[in-house]
Amino acid sequence: MSKVFIYSNQVFVRKGIRCFLETQDDIRISGDAEVPESRTPDAGTEGIDIVILDLAGLSNPTETIRRIRRTMNDARIVVLCAVNTTDFAVDALDAGAAGIMTHSCQPTELRIAMSRVLNGDNYIQPDIAMEIFRELRAKEAQRTEADRLRLTVRESQVINHLMQGKTNRQIGESLSISEKTVKHYVGVLKEKFCVANRLELVLHAQRLSL
Repeated sequence: MSKVFIYSNQVFVRKGIRCFLETQDDIRISGDAEVPESRTPDAGTEGIDIVILDLAGLSNPTETIRRIRRTMNDARIVVLCAVNTTDFAVDALDAGAAGIMTHSCQPTELRIAMSRVLNGDNYIQPDIAMEIFRELRAKEAQRTEADRLRLTVRESQVINHLMQGKTNRQIGESLSISEKTVKHYVGVLKEKFCVANRLELVLHAQRLSL
């Protein structure tokens, strides 16, 4: 039988989760409490197999995960977050979470996540996982495109100034080159990026995070 502890600052949330899990024959609820955001987790949490941690409203959720992880070394942490953000999901996993779910998940999905993490796996709610996959593919495409462009140091300098909204004259003064030379580099950059004007050039560079 798996021992579970529930942390949430919202009474309705933690009591609702508790009510559901108490219907599961292989689960024993060891307790529930407010999130120990700036303190050591409560006594009586020894031997916990799974911690369900609601991160809603916390000022430093990743540090809270780390604190619980340090105190309850053997426990697997499943976090509930209010927003579906890929950056946060990655940070939470790095901090020690084993499962990532949102408040929109169904009780059965939470149960699946608990079973998976108990088996030693990490579990990410499918829609979050798909978003992470899409973002990783987009970043890989950006890296591939950036590698293809292979900007020189001077081209990179010029495009960075263009992204700041500077004119050719201002760029020339900043880089100690002539306005004509700046114009040449802008032309080269437009050819490399396959764009027709400066605005398209800047927008393309921003998309690639150059």
